[in-house]
Amino acid sequence: MSLTVAARAVFVRELTLFARRKSDWANPLVFFLIVCSLFPFAIGSESEKLKLIGVGAVFVGALLAAMLTLPRLFDEDAKDGSLQHILLSREPLAALILARLAAVSVALALPLAIATPVFSLFYALPTDVALTLAVSVFIAVPTLVLIGAIASALLVSARGGAILTAVLVLPLTIPTLIFGAGAALKVLFGQSPAAELALQAAYLLFALALCPLAAAAALRISTD
Repeated sequence: MSLTVAARAVFVRELTLFARRKSDWANPLVFFLIVCSLFPFAIGSESEKLKLIGVGAVFVGALLAAMLTLPRLFDEDAKDGSLQHILLSREPLAALILARLAAVSVALALPLAIATPVFSLFYALPTDVALTLAVSVFIAVPTLVLIGAIASALLVSARGGAILTAVLVLPLTIPTLIFGAGAALKVLFGQSPAAELALQAAYLLFALALCPLAAAAALRISTD
């Protein structure tokens, strides 16, 4: 089996599993909705204050919603034994992990990005700001998944892995949080978000180059 065929098989398998397990994509959306809907009750109905707080609240809500999936990236495969087949495969482990993370990123980033403009209505955000925020979320979620794969691989089948994953991942997501929310704030104040979006994309490319290799090494260490 060629690497391309193997990677495609892993990608399709992960998308199929996401489609069958409704909780994998429904729970993040419900959590996202809860986070976004609670802040206006605490802040009040003043529109200008809602707009300033809303950019950060929506963006952080999307990242936290995506983080719900990270602890289970490799756990189920470790339990049913399929992880051992992946580790023993002749194909590069990093490439197979990248195919899996690509499927998870698409399954998470697309619905969260689509929901972002809708949930932005809670904060009276203008349409251009909401759309920029959706683009930022679509870039940020794959970055989060790539970084989270390292922590998930290190803590596969570990007790309390969800908390430890959050502790390890959250500090590393600060750059994409700053750039992503900053892009929407620039639009809110009538400026161009191009620089922030470019920096956010550069951070994604940096994670894309390093994280699959690091996750493969971490997975081998944790399963030895």
